[in-house]
Amino acid sequence: MQNKDINIQNKTKHEIDDYFIIENEIPNSGNIKLRIIHKTGGKHFAEHSKVQVLNTNFESIGTESINKNNINLIINTIRSKGITEGLFVIKDKDGNYEKKISILNKKISPNIVRHSLTNSESSFTATGEKLNGHWPIFEKYKDTGYGSIIRATMTLHQVCSSRCQFCSTIGRNKKDSTTLEESKNFINKLYFDQGEFNKKNFPEYNEKYKKLTGSDIKLRGLILSGGGQPNLWPHFTEFIEWLSNKDISLGLITNGFPKKIDEKIYQYFDWIRISITPENASSFYPEGKFNLQYVPKNIIDDPSISLGLSYVYGPWTNDDILKRIHKASVEWKCEYVRVLTDCNLSRNYQILSHRDLSNKLYSLGYIDDKGNPNTKIFHQLKYHGTKQEANEIWDTGQCFLQTFNTFWDTTGHEENGYSYCYPCDSVTVLAEGEQEQDYNAKNIFSERKFNYHKWGTVKNTEVEKLFTEKVKAYFDPRDNCSACLFQRNNRVAKDLINSTNFQGIKLDKKIKHVNFP
Repeated sequence: MQNKDINIQNKTKHEIDDYFIIENEIPNSGNIKLRIIHKTGGKHFAEHSKVQVLNTNFESIGTESINKNNINLIINTIRSKGITEGLFVIKDKDGNYEKKISILNKKISPNIVRHSLTNSESSFTATGEKLNGHWPIFEKYKDTGYGSIIRATMTLHQVCSSRCQFCSTIGRNKKDSTTLEESKNFINKLYFDQGEFNKKNFPEYNEKYKKLTGSDIKLRGLILSGGGQPNLWPHFTEFIEWLSNKDISLGLITNGFPKKIDEKIYQYFDWIRISITPENASSFYPEGKFNLQYVPKNIIDDPSISLGLSYVYGPWTNDDILKRIHKASVEWKCEYVRVLTDCNLSRNYQILSHRDLSNKLYSLGYIDDKGNPNTKIFHQLKYHGTKQEANEIWDTGQCFLQTFNTFWDTTGHEENGYSYCYPCDSVTVLAEGEQEQDYNAKNIFSERKFNYHKWGTVKNTEVEKLFTEKVKAYFDPRDNCSACLFQRNNRVAKDLINSTNFQGIKLDKKIKHVNFP
């Protein structure tokens, strides 16, 4: 890969791996804003004006503006550590920049993080506990080798109004979008065709599932995502109205609410999660404040909709925004607020960043000394797995998420006329590497785009293969996904498959949104 600097119209442009990084001087400040653009040319970008400053124990001591004094250090760090970890700088007790930090040469345990797994985290994220509520599909897989796709996510398109620094799909193409007809066909196969297939071919397991859940084995939960704002998709309202006539639990993940959308359409969602972006990343925030954005009143006032907030902690964070998140959660009658760290970080950075986040939440009184929430805010402890864990879980080379879940992303749709499904939505952030062995060794950075050659399973036009054919490995997760963020879910699914007493499996009745395991 090329790594060179070019001067264009008095702006320095760096070509580093898969990215162009352009230095823009902020007038009358001496500071610099870095614009990071993926070489795929999708016209999406992220802008950074600050870096996180850490001490030699990898504890945050604030942020620092990017300026003429530190720009060379930062660019060099980006060259060696990528566009995520390159935005961290480390200083010793005298305020001098450190190029190495011994703590990162070790295997860091997540036990250093102040955290407790709560019912909110189990209900509103995928931790594996909800899988107990679907045990007959795992018995079916154990006995027959056939999967049951009960949960799906669709991106719909790749358009977003934000330019988040931590964007997991910065390499996407805005023109990659699905049509309304294609979307309906995808759902019809997973809902109607899969239901009929299981009633005809696997009546024993279908009846067990129906007795347990009241439904045939078919699509139960659907999440609409998509470049940040699925409700910017031109067919959004018509598609939701069509879905509303089906027994499918609906979830929505969005950065905002375009006013041209009739807000009545949101009544059909079981839950809606608002992603709070760094405030300089979303131009639609009035006065640059997320809490001044438009949120439809019927979402706030409808008790049947679980409204939640999600926030990624990073160099853009300060006490003020965390306090306003807490305040907004009360004013908007939110059921929860999920906070987590940047998933593009490699494992050691991620766990240490989680420790920093938990200490911050504790200092503000939002969690107690054990990590239990004192407010609607809960800390999701989500971090990359290790190669050793990958080899243990996937000893046969089969991802277990693939037996019940699929994620359809539209990457490549414009060029090919179709796009691919994936076992999960987090393959784009897999930062691989053995960092604990050698901090200076070059990691395999997160791709920040969907690579169907590496992680794809079936085309969206052939999604029926996921339930009409026996489950097979489309790639070896030990090679492609050793840093998986869902190793816990994989382990739970594997344990269920290997169960010797399916009838004895019970679901914690306090857990909500069971159709989104």
